[in-house]
Amino acid sequence: MPDSLPLVQLQLLIPFLNGLRSCGVDPEPVLESVGLTQAAVDQEGASVHVMVIHQFVENCAKAAGDKTFGAKIGSQLDPSGWPMIRMAIEQATTLGDFLNIYVAQVNKFASSVTPYVEVRGSTTSFGEIRKFKPLIEPAQNDGFMIGLMLSMLERAMGDQMDPQRIILVVSDPSVLHSRFAPFQALRGKNMGSRIQFPSEWLSVPVFGDRAPTEASGQPTETRQDPFLTGFQNLLMQHIGHGGLTVGQAANLAHLNTRKLSRQLSKFGTNLSRELTRAKINYAKETLQYSERSIEEITGALGYSDPSNFARAFSKEVGVSPSQFRKNEKSTDLPVPSSRANSK
Repeated sequence: MPDSLPLVQLQLLIPFLNGLRSCGVDPEPVLESVGLTQAAVDQEGASVHVMVIHQFVENCAKAAGDKTFGAKIGSQLDPSGWPMIRMAIEQATTLGDFLNIYVAQVNKFASSVTPYVEVRGSTTSFGEIRKFKPLIEPAQNDGFMIGLMLSMLERAMGDQMDPQRIILVVSDPSVLHSRFAPFQALRGKNMGSRIQFPSEWLSVPVFGDRAPTEASGQPTETRQDPFLTGFQNLLMQHIGHGGLTVGQAANLAHLNTRKLSRQLSKFGTNLSRELTRAKINYAKETLQYSERSIEEITGALGYSDPSNFARAFSKEVGVSPSQFRKNEKSTDLPVPSSRANSK
């Protein structure tokens, strides 16, 4: 059983509504078929159970008379529009960096799926696992996600990506349109879609068509060593599950604490500093982009009580957690639907 309701923000539906309109289909009856309205979609932060989304997307395909509707919507989206993907674009130097940063960000907000990158020998899988068993076949949802994930890989690798070395795994391959013809598509279970590619691609440099300043708008900074970046990404993936001890952090890197400390010292940092950095970064992003209470964040980071967390946060950031959230919410843009844990 999942530890929380699998909810999805209704803003996720906007690309599907626009897709219906481009097909000459009035989206209102499709929304009404699952008990929704345009006003509900326009309400910032409004969420529904993920099963409603699954049924809605299936109904969209029927209304449009297009079995490939979901996959088309996913493949047409600009992935750099999602903040977690944009962060990965700005920070990553390799495909492995890019996918790890994306997964670390999405996992902090996912309530219905667990995104992952899994390396098994010469094959790597990039996908998601549902935290619940769907009541209907989520074919259109899987098609949408395969389209979006494939767009991410293409955005990262450009001409370096070889379609013949990629396998797409979805619950129903027939929902993929002609744009996916160069790729091998296999039928998988209904618990999540994935893309498989050679593990050697993880070390491929990405975004060679832009300098760091072009993606972020900030002055170019010296890139971090891949070891440090990789270790920081590992910490971010695990720090929000009750915090980490020094020993647990070392285990993530498959090193003992002495060897890890020696390695980190080469970069002018240490294990305690990196653990604190990961906790504060997790807290800042969770305060800014979610509605989780400070008490929940306290527990997620392994602090004994909210006052200890507040002191540690204030020491690093200069303001209390509640003030930080207030400051960020007053200037923040609406949270894109992908952060709402789409599936």
